[in-house]
Amino acid sequence: MSSSKDDLKAHAASTEDFYALLDISPAAAETEIRRAYRRTALKYHPDKIANPTPADIDKFHLLQIAYDVLSDPAVRQLYDNAREARQRKQREREMMDSAKRKMREDLEARERAGAAAAGTQRQRGVKRSWMGTTADGDDDAEARLQREIDRIAEDGRRRRREAEEKLKLEMEEEEKLMRLEEEEAKKAADRSSQKVDRSREGGGTNVPELERGVKVRWVREGRGLDLDAERLRALFAPFGKIENVLLLKDKRQRLGDKREKKTVATGVVIFASIVSAHAAVLDGEKKKASNDAGSDWSVVESVFWASGAQPELGAEASNGTSSSAPSSAADSAPTPAAAPKPSFNFAGLKAAGTGTAAKGPAKAPSFGSFASAAASSPKPAPTAGAPNGSSAPSLEELTLMRLRNAQREKERKALEEQLRKEDEAADAAEAAAAQAS
Repeated sequence: MSSSKDDLKAHAASTEDFYALLDISPAAAETEIRRAYRRTALKYHPDKIANPTPADIDKFHLLQIAYDVLSDPAVRQLYDNAREARQRKQREREMMDSAKRKMREDLEARERAGAAAAGTQRQRGVKRSWMGTTADGDDDAEARLQREIDRIAEDGRRRRREAEEKLKLEMEEEEKLMRLEEEEAKKAADRSSQKVDRSREGGGTNVPELERGVKVRWVREGRGLDLDAERLRALFAPFGKIENVLLLKDKRQRLGDKREKKTVATGVVIFASIVSAHAAVLDGEKKKASNDAGSDWSVVESVFWASGAQPELGAEASNGTSSSAPSSAADSAPTPAAAPKPSFNFAGLKAAGTGTAAKGPAKAPSFGSFASAAASSPKPAPTAGAPNGSSAPSLEELTLMRLRNAQREKERKALEEQLRKEDEAADAAEAAAAQAS
């Protein structure tokens, strides 16, 4: 029971039948193995026997080895594989011996039949020598018997090689899976230990794709029939670099004041920077509301975040401020004595704001200017904070933008829920009318 792991693996190749030694079945559970060991060990324990013999001591030691091997799942699996291979080899040997014995009996029967036929011919007076023919027949039978024996032996060796190769492949595959699981666990631990600061990298390019994605919906009619992935890419290209454009499956929805059912197409535009995504969401609504009949914006129904909510930018975290500002912050701007102005550390923001501070009071800038500045600037070093008069948005402006986005998202979800209920009611009414007719 105190054998090391290597010793147990060595004992796994033992020819002893540990299951028969403990008087249990090969499918016995761990509790059955433990009870069988305790019950059997009491018969051979040196302290329980008056005059223990060397055979009793050896038997007790063998019981300990059997319990250790069968208690360890991995070592038990190795022992079961070796035991099954031995039993299969024994069955093959018995089958070969049986075939060899049958062939020998058939040969002897043919020899007796040949001898009887020769005696009958001699009794009839036919003078013909059968010695040569009998000898040749014996040689052919012996050769056939030897060939059959060789074939059976070769088949047994082939089966053993296949079983060994299969066992080796299974062990290699199991080790490979274990290594992959360890690597995945290590990577997951590394990812959980790394906290990404989204305000350090230029343009917010280190955030997940879902938070850099913008979902666009338009009606599949008129100009919207020709709006594909390429035209969608060209439509949103002014906001910044685009990594990918995806088109989702069209759906039937009720739109407009008349709640008419129309085919609505949905596309997802994934930007390289979260700043570009902000510009697309904020300025896209303005372009959609411009009602320019000659532009593809005239068929756009909505532009919103692919994740369903505005992602956290991490600007407040770099200044020690909570990411969710209270609603009262929208009514009063922070004073320099109370707290320093928070600012983004995205590359290009400072460059975009230079030259405008002296022209008037600070104004909430458009995110489109951030995207263009980030795309055109030669990646300047990120700043720790914005000086007074810079174009970086203040805490009040950030809070107002987030409140507007949250209100827009709330209204969108309420509208979707209302449309869903109306669709269900209309479908139920149609089904009832069809059933009544």
